[in-house]
This record gives sequence, structure tokens and C-alpha cells, in this order.
Amino acid sequence: MALPLQAVTHVNVNCSDLERSLKFYRDLVGLEPQSHTRPAPQAGEGFGLEGRVVWDAYLLHDDRAQGGPAVDLLEWQTPGPVGRPHPEANHLGFMRVCLAVEDLEAQHARLVEAGVRTRSGPVSTPVLEGADVRFFCCDDPDGTCIEFVERREPGPVRMSHININCSDLDASSEWYQRVLGVQPIAPRAEPPAVSGEGFGFDGECRYRADFLAVGGDPGSFILDLLEWIEPKPIGRPLVEANHLGPFRMAFQVADATECCAELDRLGVEHSGPCWLDMGPDLPMIDGLNAVFFRDPDGTMLELIETPKIKGA
Repeated sequence: MALPLQAVTHVNVNCSDLERSLKFYRDLVGLEPQSHTRPAPQAGEGFGLEGRVVWDAYLLHDDRAQGGPAVDLLEWQTPGPVGRPHPEANHLGFMRVCLAVEDLEAQHARLVEAGVRTRSGPVSTPVLEGADVRFFCCDDPDGTCIEFVERREPGPVRMSHININCSDLDASSEWYQRVLGVQPIAPRAEPPAVSGEGFGFDGECRYRADFLAVGGDPGSFILDLLEWIEPKPIGRPLVEANHLGPFRMAFQVADATECCAELDRLGVEHSGPCWLDMGPDLPMIDGLNAVFFRDPDGTMLELIETPKIKGA
């Protein structure tokens, strides 16, 4: 039996200057800060960090507010952030945080006018047979790759998907479906060689990908599990929880302890339930249980137990 995931909670993006990055994601991307987590020092064991740790973070949402997925924009303070986001589109692990917008050209022009580095103008690329996608990629203030795709229907900016680069699509897709219970929402994408311009490559590139979602819901936040064929994948997913860039993805569950027992049965190493304080700006909850584990390539995933409301 797979993990009983209820929803995607957030994609964590580590930044070096929270206020600077908040202006980017709020004012230029269009996401709204809904929650502020600024806890006191606490044990960093669950994150793989020694001693007591401190962070300051905002959860930013689209128009679905707290009923939808979020960007967990986080600045590590103790320990401070390290490294930099990997710039290569074929680097293993989380790579592109993707949002859908109604007017791709206007979004590109707004970012360029604000001095944001874009990897190309809007380009089209085939994904599935008879279905092209128009997109462009840019860098957030620290260099995390943000992708914008054109919405198929009018509406505000929407959290669309997260790109997870893997070394073996067959093995990783089987693992995600067996362990997380996410389901394909479309046939496997295996387009022919295409221009690599939109991804920042010279010449052509090739890849294959599976699109997976909690409950197989195509309207939810999608996992774009992708294996690069040309160029080949490089590097490894981020190891340190305080490394700049997208580090982990969190899913909501009802019971963290029961999920740990299921991970044991599935042979997946994990942290066990870790109690996390969320800070004084969320006074309605004491904190929450989280569980950390990695996919076959080492990409970090997280389970978050539904918080208990004080007095409930």
C-alpha cells in the first residue's frame, strides 16, 4: 500500500534574502504570502543539521489560497545558507518551479523590465503528440529556475508543476507510484529532439517525462518527473537542507507515525516523526509532525501531518 497522501503542501525554495525574494515572488510572479513561519531555535536533526536551527519563511499561494500548493520561501539564519542553485537544466533533483500565466509575453516583458534574467523569450516545444507548450524560464534573485507556461484558459497565475530530474525514469516513476501513490495524468512524453533554447542549452535536446499527481488529478500540482537523454543528467540532488535553491517538496498526510510504518514496510529510509515549531505568527497551532525521506536519486521529500488546531 502506498502512502495515503492528501495533497501537495508546498515546494521549499531556500533564499539568501527573504525580503528581496518576497518582492520577486509577490510583486513580479503574483503569489500571495498567506503564512509566516518564524520559530524560535529548535533541533535541526530532522533536516540533517546539527544543533539548533533558526529560519524565517513565508508560504506563498496562488488564488486557491491555503487550499492549494505553496512556495515555502525560506531564509536559513542558523546555520546560514550555503552554495547556490544549480543553473543547469539537466542537473539531478528539483530544477524548475513552474507557474501557469494567461499572458506569457506580458509576464516576460514585466520581468525583463524589472531586470530579471530570463533564459530565453517565450518559445514553443512539443510535449505530447499534438500538444505544444509555450514557456520561458527565468532566475529568481538567487538563481533558482522559475518556469512560466501559458495557461490554456483565462485566469490568474497558478502553481502548475515541479520539475524533478531523475537518472532513470522507469525506476523513479515506478518508485513514486508505488511509494507515494501518485498517478499518471497523461501518456509518457517522449518528444523528438527539440531546440534547447528555452532551457538554456546550445543546439538540440531530448528528454522523456512522466506527469504524476496526487489522486491522478490533472487540475492539481503536478510532478514532472524527467530524464534527460541529451544532454545527459549531471550532478546530484541537494544534500544540505540550507543549500540555496529548491530543496524539498512536502505532502500532507493525516498521521505521520502511520506513514513511517508504511515507509518501513516499503523499505524507504526516513527520519521518523520530527516535531517542528512554526513560530508565534501561527498561534492557532502548537506545531506539526514532519517526516523526511529521499527518492532513488536522493531528492528530498517531506510528509507534513495535518496540524492540530488549539482548543479543537
